[in-house]
Amino acid sequence: MRIFSFLIFFFCIITFYYFFYYSNIKSDKIIYIEKGKSLEEVSIIFEENNIIISRYPFSLYYRLLGKDKSINAGEYLFKKNSSFFKVLKDFNKNNLIYRKITIPECYTVNQVLDLIENNQYISGDVTINPVEGSIFPETYYFLRNVNADTLLKRMQSKMIEKLDNIWVGNHKYFKSENDLLILASLIEAEAKIKEEKYLVSSVFHNRLKKNMKLQSDPTILYAKNFKKKNKSLKIYKKDLQKDNPWNTYTRRGMPKTPICNPGLDAINAAANPYITDFLYFVSDGKGGHRFSKTLEEHKTNIKLWKSKKNEKK
Repeated sequence: MRIFSFLIFFFCIITFYYFFYYSNIKSDKIIYIEKGKSLEEVSIIFEENNIIISRYPFSLYYRLLGKDKSINAGEYLFKKNSSFFKVLKDFNKNNLIYRKITIPECYTVNQVLDLIENNQYISGDVTINPVEGSIFPETYYFLRNVNADTLLKRMQSKMIEKLDNIWVGNHKYFKSENDLLILASLIEAEAKIKEEKYLVSSVFHNRLKKNMKLQSDPTILYAKNFKKKNKSLKIYKKDLQKDNPWNTYTRRGMPKTPICNPGLDAINAAANPYITDFLYFVSDGKGGHRFSKTLEEHKTNIKLWKSKKNEKK
């Protein structure tokens, strides 16, 4: 009798260990639970994907926790060798996986929309029509199947927040926040080095004060590529002469709209330019720029740029 009792006890211990501490997860697994799934359906999914040994103890324990009516949809990551109790804990705590999408600085609205539409974890079509410059470049985290419009509105709200913060107390150079955004987009398109953004800003501000044309090449490319899928990076004489609301070679002042979505550094630079006498800048052939006060200096810098360019051929 004692032996029989011992065998039953031993069997219970083994069974307990097998169901609750033994792990059947041989590698990290991501499981997606769709909205509206019941506890029974979730238990079956876990069992079929070898997350748990059996659906029945999982359902029982989850009911005992009183959470069977509050199952959250989303993706769950279960680590290799996770026990039953670890799976139960992770699922109970709603340890959902967040996907991410990164909007690079100076992407146009069309480029951002392409990123959103080609992301497999974002659902629905974009139905709103964002204006150029209204999306803040940043990395955004979201749960799988987030609505495209919802995510896009977050990006726009972020730009409004950042722009409002900089605009307060820094609007002496501009009539509106939109003007600040336009100049920031030009600076973003021209300079990649943070320090240089403030120097480029000073050049644009100085030219605007003197009623000089901004003559910014990115504005030409923006108009040229506005409705094209295959973008061109070359500028020809005819492009400079073709008048349009973004051509800063044929028109004075700033272009009609922003030409891309600028980041925080560019917006700050537009609002707080360095105080200089610079009126010109040209590439130094190494990722930066040479700045000059006179046209003669500028022509010399252009020759240096061309010689640097020819060295690379």
